[in-house]
Amino acid sequence: MTTADDMARRPSDDPARRFADLVKLHGLQNRSIDRTQERHLLEEAVTRLHLGLDEARGILRAVAEDNGYTFESETGRRVQQVLNRYAGKNGLISRAQFRRMTEVLRDFSDNTVTEAEARRQLKRIMQENGWRPRRAGLIPTRRWYTQIEV
Repeated sequence: MTTADDMARRPSDDPARRFADLVKLHGLQNRSIDRTQERHLLEEAVTRLHLGLDEARGILRAVAEDNGYTFESETGRRVQQVLNRYAGKNGLISRAQFRRMTEVLRDFSDNTVTEAEARRQLKRIMQENGWRPRRAGLIPTRRWYTQIEV
């Protein structure tokens, strides 16, 4: 026979457990968590489930680690460090370097990100840091870069 105290302590009523399930649910569709999803999940944990921000982040990272999810913010930070080396003092990224970095970004994200999404993320990182594309081609242009939609 269950008592009222036992019913009150059901795992489904535990906010941390419910948040972990919510993170798993978001990861079912795509093993990559982008910045907006990460923010939305943390907002849900803080506002609806009344978890502390640090506790919610810890649960989010633990569930992601256990299930092999990757974070756009984390892979973006790692890629930004490498791009910083490529850009050098003049702040220019060549087309070949850009292509290599799309492969690196996909490797960092365990291929959960498509090539088109990797290019969009790289372009966003370049714009945020003020880096510019180097001209390329028979008639040197930056069209290879401008064709990427952000």
